[in-house]
Amino acid sequence: MFQMAIETPGSNNSSLHPHFGYLSFAPPELSFGKYLTDEQAWVDTIKSVGIGASVRISTMDWLGQSQYTNQTVYWSTLSSAVSEVIFSKHAEVKILVAYWAHYINNTDQYLKSLLYSNTLCSSSKYNKCSGKVEIKYYMVPGFNLTGPANLNGTSTGNIYPGFTRVNHGKYTVSDVRAHIGTSNLIWDYFYTTAGVSFGTYNPAIILQLQEIFDADWNSPYAVPVESLEEARAYSS
Repeated sequence: MFQMAIETPGSNNSSLHPHFGYLSFAPPELSFGKYLTDEQAWVDTIKSVGIGASVRISTMDWLGQSQYTNQTVYWSTLSSAVSEVIFSKHAEVKILVAYWAHYINNTDQYLKSLLYSNTLCSSSKYNKCSGKVEIKYYMVPGFNLTGPANLNGTSTGNIYPGFTRVNHGKYTVSDVRAHIGTSNLIWDYFYTTAGVSFGTYNPAIILQLQEIFDADWNSPYAVPVESLEEARAYSS
């Protein structure tokens, strides 16, 4: 079993080769000014990618803003980190977002705006940029058949319980670091919701997460998100 003290970063000495690990916290108030915030842990993991290497991100929800606050907060932290490694490290970033019964409607606009980083990367002959971002929706079969079987005495046709048939994982993994989170990638979850996440540099965990992600990414349930240019060409 992996044991780690609350003082982070810590070290796992349960194997012959110790590997650093850490806990991160949300909201920032839970870090008490001395521990790593969950938002920063996500950013640091994305930016840990090596030159020309890959970052994989899997999440249930993605939104470049707040969702539940009265005052809408614009939130570009993670999309900026993704764009940065595309440019500065020529990284390949793959993002897998769940498409389910409670999918957030304006998610698609934010994902398409992130895909525009590919256009910006190659927008000038002076750009030395060879990175790219790819994004897919992960659709668990039957996601649109969830909820109450009967509503006001009428059959709905639903065959699965509500809030099921969804890829619920939230993690990111680079070539050197893995972060397993509890927060949906929305501002509120990092600033108004309590959560604890775990990160590690353990190569075995990194490899396992990469393989799990790739299995989902290459499955028939993963559907590419069209870029703005592709969407315009298709509609015309």
